[in-house]
Amino acid sequence: MRILITDSFCSSNRGDAAILDGMVTGLRSRGVTVEVVSHFPAVTSHFHDIEALDDRDACAVALAVSRADLVVSCGGSFIHDLYAPNLNARLATLHLARRLGKPYAIFGQSVGPLVQPLSRKAVRDVLDGAALLCVRDAGSAKVLTDLGVSAPIRVGVDAAVAGRVRVAERSSRPLLGVTVRGWHFPHSAEPAALQERYEECVAAAADRWARATGGHVRFFSNCTSYGGYRQDDRVAARRVAARMKADAEVVEAEDLDFATLRGECGTCDLFLGTRMHSLVFATTAGVPAVGIAYEDKTWGWLEQVGLEGRAVPIEDCAGLEELLLRTWEERELLAPRIAARVEQLRAAAEEDLDTLVAVASGDVLPRGAAVRRADPGWNGETWRFDVAHPRLRLVADIVMAEGGERVLDLGCSTGKLGRMLGPTYDYTGVDVAPSVAADEPRFRIHTSTLDAWRPTGTYDVVTASGSLEYVEDLEAVLQTVRDALNPGGLAVLTLFNLAHISRALGSSHRHPDWTLQSRPDDFVLALHEVGLAPQRILATTAGYGPAPAVAEERPTDFELDGPRSLPPERIARLAHHLIVVCRAGDPRPGPQALAAAFHASDHAGALRIGADLVKQWPWTARAWSDLSVAWDAVGQPERAAEAATRAWRLDPLRPDAAENLLAMGLTPSTDDLELRLMLEPSNEAARAALVHELMSRGQLHAAAAVHRALAV
Repeated sequence: MRILITDSFCSSNRGDAAILDGMVTGLRSRGVTVEVVSHFPAVTSHFHDIEALDDRDACAVALAVSRADLVVSCGGSFIHDLYAPNLNARLATLHLARRLGKPYAIFGQSVGPLVQPLSRKAVRDVLDGAALLCVRDAGSAKVLTDLGVSAPIRVGVDAAVAGRVRVAERSSRPLLGVTVRGWHFPHSAEPAALQERYEECVAAAADRWARATGGHVRFFSNCTSYGGYRQDDRVAARRVAARMKADAEVVEAEDLDFATLRGECGTCDLFLGTRMHSLVFATTAGVPAVGIAYEDKTWGWLEQVGLEGRAVPIEDCAGLEELLLRTWEERELLAPRIAARVEQLRAAAEEDLDTLVAVASGDVLPRGAAVRRADPGWNGETWRFDVAHPRLRLVADIVMAEGGERVLDLGCSTGKLGRMLGPTYDYTGVDVAPSVAADEPRFRIHTSTLDAWRPTGTYDVVTASGSLEYVEDLEAVLQTVRDALNPGGLAVLTLFNLAHISRALGSSHRHPDWTLQSRPDDFVLALHEVGLAPQRILATTAGYGPAPAVAEERPTDFELDGPRSLPPERIARLAHHLIVVCRAGDPRPGPQALAAAFHASDHAGALRIGADLVKQWPWTARAWSDLSVAWDAVGQPERAAEAATRAWRLDPLRPDAAENLLAMGLTPSTDDLELRLMLEPSNEAARAALVHELMSRGQLHAAAAVHRALAV
């Protein structure tokens, strides 16, 4: 078995080195052949006794991916917005693995925060296809589930837990270990001032501890410039040590290996760590610690070892001195808790490695988020939809690409769409289930039916995914959507297609609470009439058979018309679900206006409205059917018959289309195999002919669906 480990940037960062060591030694002990890709391959070879590939050698990397049984992005912390400018480049090897059909995983990673929409989409698109996402904290798992990633997620531990240690001798005096670093303080206008304040706080806290204990302070450096690495913690350590009045030293060795550094950290009596892996090194040796957090991963690790709340943010170190002294005083109480947690973490690290090897061996882990169900009725059933299924992801992509900041989601279930969009959006959801109500910053869910809901403000985007089937009055709800939108705002609305061919072939699946009888053309014309101008119509899972479960829906269907979008008339007949993307504009005359003109004996006005509708929406059977009545009223039977026939051909399941033809004394015939089956579902000859036609075009899945649908 061969596993390719990628994204090991540089082992001159001893935290990254310990992660890589934990993976390499653990996998080798399980009989796995390991290859490594690094940005500093010579440094990797020096510290790990392994030949490493240069990540800039695209041909060598591609060859390594092609011969691997599994490609693994190794632990660390780069899947977040700090790396947004080059995030796609960091994910490129996993993307290559997907293109080559190779299973891939992330292992021991932290993920997030991911706030920028493009970052969220890039991460979700790549990680969704992973065979395993093994993250090192629960917060990262939540980021992934909020993104809508359906790949198997395992909350594991940092791979450095399993790495090697070289034990060192303990000091006779109390020893405080410290790590510091230079930090760029993103989003701050004065990073230099914040860096100076941070260093002052560390020096003051270490001085106060030394005075209180008579102890010694030693500065360790997780990162040095060995091999040309761009970060060197010794620079900041020298500045902090120079500020101190107490006895302090800086470990200056440039090529100190990670196992020795880890052993040295384990000899301390207390540790004050800015570098997250220095905290790993100390606490896995049972040393109580206080962290200075520059990323969320610090809080996550301290929580895992039973040191919740023992950290301050690097931007504001107020209270650090008191926290350090309190931890010193409580060290004997903390030590047993840390030791017990570390023992559990080591066992978990072994399980993580076993899982990774199992995936490389071909084991397929279950995909998708767990589904929760509470009490009967919608208060419980709504939790079934706490899954980022493909249709909802497509809605999220449309909103991120085309919408604004304020989003209203009608029939939102648990607000999964809002979690997927992320904190840059101001999200309001509406759902009938009280159990999902929420009031968080930029994330609110109100309890109401869609018929009763009335907006209190306006929004840039309104969505309704899988919810309009349950409304009592579609036109009124669509008017509410229009009223809620800013001028030019975006509406992304979905609808189950009641005109689908499977209705004629015997499929009768529908939820017992569905009330809507709208067909695709009725729906689009209703949007047109309230001022929601449809821009495009997308199909999800077009096909002949019954509609798939929501988790199996897919945008378009390559089995029918290739990778192109289906034309509207094919969508109306073969798309199980529609997504209609609209812009808020002015109301336009539609079927209701035509009916009003007709009943007012304004036949010319009705004819004008009908002609405009079929000109704009030539695929809508409803518009042709209404136009046929208008032509008949003005004494144009030939044009009326032509329009009625056109309506019938577009949707032979429409009652009014068939009734109009019969009223005109017409019984149209057709060679269209789909039409013949819709009119005569038991017609064996038509079924066989359509199956043969589909097979001759290579559309085997579609042919099988026709056969199965008619067999039912």
